[in-house]
Amino acid sequence: MRLREIEVAQAETILIAVSDGVLADSLRFSLELEGYETRFCDEHSLLPVMSAPCVRGACLVLDQDVFSRVVDGVTGGLFSGNGMPVILMVSESTRRVLANARSAGVTEVVEQPLMGPTLVHTIRQVIGRNGCSRAALRRS
Repeated sequence: MRLREIEVAQAETILIAVSDGVLADSLRFSLELEGYETRFCDEHSLLPVMSAPCVRGACLVLDQDVFSRVVDGVTGGLFSGNGMPVILMVSESTRRVLANARSAGVTEVVEQPLMGPTLVHTIRQVIGRNGCSRAALRRS
């Protein structure tokens, strides 16, 4: 990916850890249209991010490839330490995938391909947003 070190300094920041650069750019584009701040990260920067205190409104979106590389050899709830919600994008949500995600502390699992506003709705749900994104608020 693009960054080794990232800071989550603002609320409503979505961290994108996706192995496919085209998909990562597409996610960034669609999430920024919804008014979210986005940051790219890779498997090397995930561990420091997940050990830092969580900022309210932050969320991590990662794909199955990055997830597999990060949790390989790690036991316990890797993603449950700081309270940041984690959304895992998978190609198929089998029992094994769901069990691995649950044991790693993943908050939600969504299947790809992402259709419509599925990811945005899931993000709003996991960060506890009942209202609109900043972009929607600016339009009103």
